[in-house]
Amino acid sequence: LEQIYNDIFADATKYMRDYEVQAVAATYMAIAMRLYKTHLDEDEYESMIQTVMESEVKPYKVPKVH
Repeated sequence: LEQIYNDIFADATKYMRDYEVQAVAATYMAIAMRLYKTHLDEDEYESMIQTVMESEVKPYKVPKVH
């Protein structure tokens, strides 16, 4: 899991050179939601959404690209 996270994060930082950070984040969110919706049943999907909504996250400590 750590390897794929690092790979995809590296891709995201590359995209942020050409696109607004919000556009990159929104695109990854849209892809993630469709993957979850495709592979989870409705109860699992709703539970996952609730978990995400209740989770606190820390921002990255990197300089803004734009």
